[in-house]
Order: sequence, then C-alpha cells, then structure tokens
Amino acid sequence: MKLPVPLCFAMSFALFSGGALFQPVFAVATPAAQDTLRLHTGMPQKPSDALFSYTLEWRLDDSELYRVTGMSFLNAKKVEADTPPGRITKKLVTAVKDGMIQLDPHWRGVTVTQPNDKPELVISNKAGYSLTSAIFRDYSNQALGFDLQGKSFNAAGVQVAIDMVYAADVDYLDGFSSKKTLTASQGNIEIAIDEQAPVQIKTDGKSTGELEAEIARQLMQAQLVETSLVPHIINKDKRNNKPFDGSEVQLANLAAKSIRIEVSDPSLGVLLKFKFKDENHSVKVAEPRFMMAVLAGFSVIAVAFFWYRNKKKPL
Repeated sequence: MKLPVPLCFAMSFALFSGGALFQPVFAVATPAAQDTLRLHTGMPQKPSDALFSYTLEWRLDDSELYRVTGMSFLNAKKVEADTPPGRITKKLVTAVKDGMIQLDPHWRGVTVTQPNDKPELVISNKAGYSLTSAIFRDYSNQALGFDLQGKSFNAAGVQVAIDMVYAADVDYLDGFSSKKTLTASQGNIEIAIDEQAPVQIKTDGKSTGELEAEIARQLMQAQLVETSLVPHIINKDKRNNKPFDGSEVQLANLAAKSIRIEVSDPSLGVLLKFKFKDENHSVKVAEPRFMMAVLAGFSVIAVAFFWYRNKKKPL
C-alpha cells in the first residue's frame, strides 16, 4: 500500500530526528599548548639548603581540576663553578615529574620540558586540558624570568602577582627554632618588565608588607591588594605552603611579554603567581540534540495520527 505523502514525510523526519539523538556530544577540545608559561632559571645564591617549589593546576575540559607540586632544595655551596646553568633547571623539571607520578596517567594534563638542556622550563597544557594557575616559590635568591613565549600577559588573559615572604617560614621548623625575624636583613629586590629599566628596592630592615607597598608604587600597572590571586593551597608540608600573609602585588592587566625578578636578601623569599582564564569548563559546541528529541516526538505523534486515520478509511 502506498503511504500518503504526509506520512512519508513524517516517518523520514522521525528517522532523521531519532538518529540525531544518538550523535555524540562534542565538547570544544582545548588545543595543546594553548596555555604556555616559560621560566628562565638562574643559579642559587644562598650557601645553605633553600627551598624552590612550584605548583601547577589544570582542568580537564568541562570537568575536574588537578594539581601537582614539585619541590627541590638548592644550595649554592654544592654547585660547582663549572656547573651548566641548565643543571638547576633539570632538577626542577625532575621534581615536578616525580610529583606527577602520583596521578593517574589520564589526569596528567600538562607537560614540563627543558628544551635543549637550556636554563629554561616550559609548561604547556595537553590537548583537552587547560592550565588554570601556576605558583613558584623561591627561597634560593636566584634570578627568575617568566614569559608566555611571545604573547603578552594581558592579551593571553594571564594575571600576575608578586608576594614577598620571609625565608624563616620555610628555613626553620616550628618548635625547633628561635623566634623568627619579621623584617628583612640587607639586600635588594630587582624587577624588570620587558626591556624597561629595572625597579630596584633596598630591603634593609623592612617588612614584607612595606616592601610590597614600595614595589606597587614603583612598578607601573601594579596594585597592592589584600586578597591572594590564587587561593591558598592546603598541604601537609608546612615548609612548602604557608598561609597567605595578607598582602601581595598584583598586575591584573600587564601589557608586557616578560617579567624578571631577583631577590638578593637571604632573609626573603618570593612567590610568583600566574592565573590563567580557565574558560573551557563552560564552553561546548552548540548541538541540537534536545530540539531534535522534541521534533522526533512530534514526528512519532504525526505518524501515529496518519496511520490511525488511514486505518479508519473504508477500503
């Protein structure tokens, strides 16, 4: 029996619509190396074991956050005069890779590499993941430089913060040391943005809050704030993660491609924080599965209606 045209149309549309119900959901896959941060390392200046650690956080597209921390102790006395600068970088790369072992391989959403054994460390997201933040904690007084490999921080939507801290917070364990000094000793802080003349600040006898206020006054696009750019990370190792001390210098819209900092005061450490946009957790390709389901339902009703009406017609 030849089916009426409306019935044929309804059945065809129902089949098309129903097929659409079984199409997979296609999320926007974040491309690899969309978020890249490069660290240029220096040589430790403290003649004792000094902590250097960094925490990386990333997100699986539209899903959970994951985090890893690499921790090393650097000692200027143990570094031979002819040691290649890249040796320190290699130690830092190894530290974070050791921390990555604790994660399931499918959760390891970033790569940390050292191109050609140079004194630089490159952090990049893998495809399907996005870098959300990176915190670097240096108590070794080495010179550090950061860039996005050609992008400016504001164009990439990356916010930057500088937090001065006391080395005593990690050099000594609670209950086994004398009263901690709450001021700097003697030295300098030097900060350079791109190729601009560096800002130089004497640390002599100042508190970390006073030093941050001075940095904010001298550094363009900087602001002293009382909230941390990146939430404090809870960690069992108190020597690595200390609670936020109440202030830091933030550069939320830094129109520059690089920032360099060197602290030469042994009583001070510095935290560099980078916050990325983290947009992929809510971005998906617009796909019409819901509408197709509704239309398929109407099509089924139409098919049933025409079938019932044709059945009632006299032969």
